[in-house]
Amino acid sequence: MTIVRQVESRAGAQFNIHAVDSRGEADLLVCKVDSRRDAVRNEGCWCFVDTMVDSPVTVHFLDNRAGADFLICYVDTRGEAGWRTEHPYAGKLL
Repeated sequence: MTIVRQVESRAGAQFNIHAVDSRGEADLLVCKVDSRRDAVRNEGCWCFVDTMVDSPVTVHFLDNRAGADFLICYVDTRGEAGWRTEHPYAGKLL
């Protein structure tokens, strides 16, 4: 389950990420979901929350890819979501 809280500070984030428009450039394809239940067992399904208590994962969005831990691209369906390739952070978002 990937319950995510976006933070404003790079230093306060577990992962610094950059969103790209091309799937081919992304490390992780992400589908935004509204329910925590929909985010179960897929690191590519992200449910954004507002409070730190509810979120085991914090991210900060970078304006450019330099310094990003990984690149994401948003997709429309849960079936498309997930890691595109082997990545050092695979398994760390659950």
